[in-house]
Amino acid sequence: MEAAPTEGPIDTGAEEELFRRMGQRAAAEALARRWEGADCSNIGSCTECGGGMRNLGLRKKRLQTLCGTVEIRRQVFYCGSCRVTHAPLDRRLGTDETGITPGLMRVICRVALELAYEQSANLLTDTLGFSPCSPREVERIAKRQGAKMDGKERVEPMRSRPTGQKRAVYCLAIDGVMIPGLPDKQEHRLQWHEVKLATLVDPRGIRPTFYVAGRDDAQQFQSRLWEALQVRGIDVGNIRLVLGDGAPWIWNLVETCFPGVPQLLDFYHAAEHLHRTAEALWSRGTMETWWHRRLDQLKEGHVSNFFAALKLLARRHQTSDPDLSPKRLLQYFSDNCKRLNYCWALENKLPIGSGVVESAARHIVQQRLKQSGMRWSIPGAQAVLNLRTHHRNGEFEQYWENYAGTG
Repeated sequence: MEAAPTEGPIDTGAEEELFRRMGQRAAAEALARRWEGADCSNIGSCTECGGGMRNLGLRKKRLQTLCGTVEIRRQVFYCGSCRVTHAPLDRRLGTDETGITPGLMRVICRVALELAYEQSANLLTDTLGFSPCSPREVERIAKRQGAKMDGKERVEPMRSRPTGQKRAVYCLAIDGVMIPGLPDKQEHRLQWHEVKLATLVDPRGIRPTFYVAGRDDAQQFQSRLWEALQVRGIDVGNIRLVLGDGAPWIWNLVETCFPGVPQLLDFYHAAEHLHRTAEALWSRGTMETWWHRRLDQLKEGHVSNFFAALKLLARRHQTSDPDLSPKRLLQYFSDNCKRLNYCWALENKLPIGSGVVESAARHIVQQRLKQSGMRWSIPGAQAVLNLRTHHRNGEFEQYWENYAGTG
């Protein structure tokens, strides 16, 4: 190879690309020799039926790896009873389902959990220096691995805490966010699905926040959430407070899974309801004064005075829009009267707003599943949600370590 010029500019980009490709070719050749040397010559009996296997000899297979395409020759066996072939090395390498190695699948899933599938394929080509797979293959890999993650959090179970160590404490916030589904073929309109989302945050900032997300009905999400808590050793005693926006399914879930745990109506949803009704009744100055007085009463624990003001409002005023009427406002807060103890929460340095789950709705769900033109099947949406929650929960790398260990 010629030496670099001693004068003038050097095209470092071209040289880096040249040496990278040289390194990839050398690594691919080394991997092929290493993997072929690990192949076994005898499979014994069929793993499906237990019958004898006929050795078909060495057969070629092309694998896509982080180093590019690798071609290996490995032993292949045939079962006459099952009429299927087996290549033991494929299973050991984790390439029996596809021609893509787990190392490359990990990178594909890491990109696909952030970007649309076509963008993922383009970014992989740009960064790796070769095209590992098509957008359709990116989608298939992401869906397959995301489905395998479902309900199988790869985390170490929490051991009994040493004497003197404080018990884990979490505040749980639950919400729902809509994503576009597949079009209804009969009604020719877009269907929308609700993703249910739970966020557990340590109010002391000691333990990291973690997330549970499911394209489920209420019963399924309840099971998903409870399983996620159990695998981490979290029970009712660890939950100090549950926050929600007033949706009945949230409080039904809380009553079932977390009986006796204090419930709190999200303060900002409460403020929004008060503001909308006040805005429909008065000019800005009067509205702002009345609104702030009600918020102060809630924060200071003057709940009886708060309800007296709402009852007076319901007797004296009405709106043209029934959804903004004072009577409807009174009913809303009456239904949540046991969930207005903001004074207690503030005194105990606990959150009164579900901003953490609102933020999670954006960065866990909407940023990936609610982009322009996207349409999701239920399994496809859940697969991406699993990839994203595993990554945000710090469990993504552990999943791939376990995946490699099952080869």
